[in-house]
Amino acid sequence: MSMNKSRQLVIERAAENVRDECNVTDYGFQNIFEAAEKVGYRVIRYPIGAESFLGFALIKDTERIIFSNSSQILSREVFSVAHEMGHQRLHLSEQGKTMIRDDDFNDRDEDEIEANYFAACLLMPTDKILKFIRLELNDKNIKIWNGLDIARIQTTFNVSYDMTLVRLKALGILDNTSLDNLKLEKIEKTAAALLNAIKGNSDLCKSSEAKKIPAEYLEWVISNYYDKLISRKSLETALGFVDLKADDFADPSEELNEDKSFDDLLRGMD
Repeated sequence: MSMNKSRQLVIERAAENVRDECNVTDYGFQNIFEAAEKVGYRVIRYPIGAESFLGFALIKDTERIIFSNSSQILSREVFSVAHEMGHQRLHLSEQGKTMIRDDDFNDRDEDEIEANYFAACLLMPTDKILKFIRLELNDKNIKIWNGLDIARIQTTFNVSYDMTLVRLKALGILDNTSLDNLKLEKIEKTAAALLNAIKGNSDLCKSSEAKKIPAEYLEWVISNYYDKLISRKSLETALGFVDLKADDFADPSEELNEDKSFDDLLRGMD
């Protein structure tokens, strides 16, 4: 399935609008998580396991939420957030669809193809790539590019080695022969080694295991505990998500029934 040209232009403009709203003047985003919040999304990051789903986009009440699995390597998590921003801009609506969950980005569903394209345009705009090649790689002949050149592009745009190759191929900058050679070089040397060689951001090849939960979540949980709306067991479960302990908080004078679970409380938010 492929997009028609008019839809591509709509998505390119949407991605460019986000970059403008974030005042991105450099080649890539320095911090996509902060950028997503700057344009109005509530970002939650949590390590739920490398084999679990990648993220989701959600409208809940008046909030637009983006969740990303921080057990994924950082460059993949960056793409996840950009992808979910695409769903928020293109597909979710208060009047219709309010949640999209992504187990992977290989689904050929139309919405997934569009969100992938949005993420690519957001993270690696065509004009910025061409400018980087011209000014930073000194217009080096593409036929003699090596893995270090890809690593330089990767670390500048804060994306993965593989995404860099896919984007360059999609834009017609790399031909099949160059693509295959650069893929092989990554296999032989690893992306992390290439990044280290140019003193690039090798953290892109690691998972951050970040835990970013909105402060309002903690305030809400603790307030409900003090108001005897949830039990100590539920408080411990909730605080455990952010590595806090219930012992740090005074007990209310009377305990709630321990049978009431934290899941029950979450359902009560709906």
